[in-house]
Amino acid sequence: MALDFEASQSNIRELVVWATKNDYGLRRNESQTRLHLIDELIFNCLGWDKEDCLTEERFQGNYTDYILGQPERFAVVEAKREGIYFELPVGFHRRICKLELVIESDSQIHAAMEQVLGYCQARGIGIGVANGHQIVAFLASRQDGIPPLEGVGLVYPSLEEMRDDFATLWHNLSKPGLIARNIYGALKADEGPPPPEKLSRRITGYPGFKGRNPFQTELQILGDLVIEDVSSAREIEKEFLEQCYCSSGALSQYALISRQILQTRYSNALQQEIEVPALQAAQDREGISRELASDLVAASIGHRPIILLGDVGVGKSIFIRHFVKVDASDLLDKSVVLYVNFGREPALATDLQEFIIRRCASQLLEDYGVDIDEDRFVRGVYHFDLLRFEKGIFAPLKELDPKAYLLQEIEFLNSKKKDRAAHLKASLNHISKARKTTVVVFLDNVDQRPPEFQDLVFVIGQGLAENWPATVFVSLRPDTFAHSSVRGSVSAYHPRVFTVAPPRVDLVLSKRLQFALNELSSTGRLSILPSNLTFSSAKLSEYLHILLQSFEHSEALIEFVDNLSGGNTREALDFVSDFIGSGHVDAEKIIEA
Repeated sequence: MALDFEASQSNIRELVVWATKNDYGLRRNESQTRLHLIDELIFNCLGWDKEDCLTEERFQGNYTDYILGQPERFAVVEAKREGIYFELPVGFHRRICKLELVIESDSQIHAAMEQVLGYCQARGIGIGVANGHQIVAFLASRQDGIPPLEGVGLVYPSLEEMRDDFATLWHNLSKPGLIARNIYGALKADEGPPPPEKLSRRITGYPGFKGRNPFQTELQILGDLVIEDVSSAREIEKEFLEQCYCSSGALSQYALISRQILQTRYSNALQQEIEVPALQAAQDREGISRELASDLVAASIGHRPIILLGDVGVGKSIFIRHFVKVDASDLLDKSVVLYVNFGREPALATDLQEFIIRRCASQLLEDYGVDIDEDRFVRGVYHFDLLRFEKGIFAPLKELDPKAYLLQEIEFLNSKKKDRAAHLKASLNHISKARKTTVVVFLDNVDQRPPEFQDLVFVIGQGLAENWPATVFVSLRPDTFAHSSVRGSVSAYHPRVFTVAPPRVDLVLSKRLQFALNELSSTGRLSILPSNLTFSSAKLSEYLHILLQSFEHSEALIEFVDNLSGGNTREALDFVSDFIGSGHVDAEKIIEA
């Protein structure tokens, strides 16, 4: 039966007297320390029944000396021989103190605390208690960002101090004390007062939303259209790419520490003790790399994909579009170009193969007027297969029962068409030979997905390059490529790799603003706007002039946006778009000034 406070206090006084008379000069081994001191302390002084505790419980190959609590487990006690002890600074008498004071006193104590910490975390137990004739109790599991051994602990350097301050010991480590979880409050309360509340908490109605006036609402729409959506408007795509595209690799002079980071990011990501393909820039000062242009043809012959390597937001997508529409337009003008965007779908990796096939088939129909399921086209694709079929076992039906023969022929073609991957491959072969053209496939925005997803897309891209009559481009991140080169799918192949570095953010913003300003000046409105959407073009022109002038002449502003985005062009565009549409910016006052 568990003892109450008074009986337990009497027992610890007797224990101290006995231990003083039977002093072994700190020579007790672990077993003797447990028998003479720790068992007495736990069962006769802290109110624990023996059926409440476990000893020598094995878990993952490790044994704990004591676990307090059954079935709910409250604490792990790790016993050490009496010769392992800690000393606090002279004159230090605080009961709860920083654990580093205990740890610094003896390396063996540190090891014991590390040991009990591991036992607690492996078993999901919150409190760790180290040593026997001394006590260090601490929180072994925290959710406040403080490493357990950098926090505070309940410390008793001797049995005499346990006797003299027994009320605190009982309150925190006795059976009723641990059940009440008093030690959690005691150890957290000593960490210092919480930070004062934010001043914003005193503002009535905060956080709230700033209302926009009609002109500000127009600017919000303008920001989304001019800064971001204009890049995806198909009706002015070539004009936009010619006027707004900025070559990659020219780092801004205004980038501070990020300049050095960006210059070394690709090489650092690939400094592994492995054999990796040689890296080449996708662009040089004269434009598109000659090697990339030649690989456009050679890659399909070598049956290997081309990797475009760049971080998220550096402009790989717009590089691809500019490459297709402008840089390599003479090479790709008569080619079949298929573009698969993984930025938004598919949601699951299991959908990848089907998604790529579906997107390629729909683009063939929309952009080239080729329906791969049309009867005439299917018969053209499988012309030689039909000739063999005509000589097969159903040949007699052609004269005996033409209708039955036709049904068998249709079923034969349908069986071919059901294998969508093989059918698309055969269709592309047919198109390539019939039109005497090349097929180019871009698998883009793969880098926005997890590394495992990117790995799988690369494997599919490798399969397409090997089996399709196509040149295949895959965009990847440097870190994913480096990891995959060691352990992933890239390690099994030797792809060609070209790097796409970020463009200068200030040039990107200036060119987009100038593009919108030119449109307003020439037509009085933005051609990308819906016909039923009207704007105050005079005010908009003035505001665009102000923004353009700011980015062309304010070095502080350019430096701020450049370094805030850290080479991520997409983020830089988001910052400016949010500013233009913000209700907290008085645009009309800016125009008046």
